[in-house]
Amino acid sequence: MLFFTDLDNTLIYSHRHCIPGDRVWVEMLNGRNQSFMTARTAGFYRAQDWLLPVPLTTRNSQQYARLAPALEALGWHDALVSNGAVLLRDGVPDPEWWAESLEISGRDRSEYNAALELVRGMVSPDSLVSRDPFMFYVKTGSAAELYSFLVRETDAAHLAVFRDSRKVYCLPRSLNKGAAARRYQIRSGHEGYIAAGDSEFDIPMLRAADICLCPEGLPDFVPAGKRIVCSGVFSDTICDRLTELRETLSGGRSAFFQRNNT
Repeated sequence: MLFFTDLDNTLIYSHRHCIPGDRVWVEMLNGRNQSFMTARTAGFYRAQDWLLPVPLTTRNSQQYARLAPALEALGWHDALVSNGAVLLRDGVPDPEWWAESLEISGRDRSEYNAALELVRGMVSPDSLVSRDPFMFYVKTGSAAELYSFLVRETDAAHLAVFRDSRKVYCLPRSLNKGAAARRYQIRSGHEGYIAAGDSEFDIPMLRAADICLCPEGLPDFVPAGKRIVCSGVFSDTICDRLTELRETLSGGRSAFFQRNNT
């Protein structure tokens, strides 16, 4: 079963998170432990044999590389990064996918480039991160103000603007996680897929999924017939719900997806 999972706050957590229990560190930054899985989550993915997990993340290739050894140790080979614009296969960008992303985002390119030049004139070079033609973000202590400015000054039909507490992200509107998940599903020949995610970035992916797992803050954005709302430690609850879902698959994938989409 194809399973797309967001990474930060869905599969892994920053060292800043106070989550009880044992941790399995999966990322280092500047010589320090940066991100971890809970022991429950790590154990589930080490043991499971029925899902094909594919990370689908807003992290760029360089950020994902810090996690790659830990995920490859789980047997995970593919990852969709930069909001799905780049397909990594054992850490190497797939050239066909890259070219297709350039073509898909062509109609948004002018607005994306204009926004990038606008931001370059506003912030210091070390706060602007742009490593591929599909996404840039700004590290700032004034994320809300910069976000509001960009939303006001750019064309939402061609540019997607997101923010968290410390960063503002800009991406071509056409390159969202839902579109990437569908592209991968078609290319790999899978009948359907399950998805898990926790933020605004993930909503297109969750909406396009046959079954999706989301935290309590997102249900209003996802059709009721396909969502499973998870409370508690999100990554651990995902594992619990996936274990339950496997039991329902005894009737076959088609019956499973039909039952959960009616």
